[in-house]
Amino acid sequence: ISLTKCRTQHSRYQSVLQSLLPQPLLSLPPLEDHPDCPFVEDVVVVADGVACITNPGHASRRGREVDTVKTALLNDDRLEGHFVEGETLFDMRRDGDDPMATADGGDVLYTGRHFFVGLSDRTNERGWEVLRSVFGSRLRREDVDDDDDDEVVVAVPPVIRGKSVLHLKSAVTHLDPHTLLAPEGPIGDEVLTAMKAEERGYVAIRLKDVLTCNAVVVNGHVMVQDSGCEVSKERIVGACVERGLGWTFVDTGELAKKDAALTCCSVLLEC
Repeated sequence: ISLTKCRTQHSRYQSVLQSLLPQPLLSLPPLEDHPDCPFVEDVVVVADGVACITNPGHASRRGREVDTVKTALLNDDRLEGHFVEGETLFDMRRDGDDPMATADGGDVLYTGRHFFVGLSDRTNERGWEVLRSVFGSRLRREDVDDDDDDEVVVAVPPVIRGKSVLHLKSAVTHLDPHTLLAPEGPIGDEVLTAMKAEERGYVAIRLKDVLTCNAVVVNGHVMVQDSGCEVSKERIVGACVERGLGWTFVDTGELAKKDAALTCCSVLLEC
């Protein structure tokens, strides 16, 4: 792995993301003794202005890496005091009252209609229960009929456990509240079936390259992994055109060598 290339790709990622945001990007300083620190997605889940600090599934990611993000959310002046502990910010390590609960944010996909939590090597059922208690009654769901009684916080069975992808969002993300991106082949089939995607009204765009299935949607614009798979890129561009979405290709291939994808390196806040 080239550290120089990783830094260059991460800088480019931040530049593209900042161009899509109306507010300044909140960038945290590096933690040299925590090499996974760029992957901020895993240590906090944010949806509809509510945040839950996680207890990451790998012991090496607990402690300072998590506390740094929590401190930033609570104290950074640019957030204007939006996050208040016990009101709009919760901590799985304390509020869940279960030290065995673990969750990585990479296993959480909120489409605006459903809050999917993938059970994996990093996220267990106890972690899902904490997330359900935090977000279950606090989400503003989009495009949902008033008589829709489907569950909001959905546990996705651990079909990816032991597979070539680390997290749920390594295999599936969304373009809009009704459209998912998922890979062709058995992994995509199993994940979509476990999510009951078709039953819940989702259309899946199937891509040949699993890395391209991880996309970040910001204000009607899609950050797409520049994976080198032209077929996948053509399909996702076509889907964006059909839905009136803009797109930008971003290469984080060097970071991907350590299981990182586009969503890993940022957390989108609604304050």
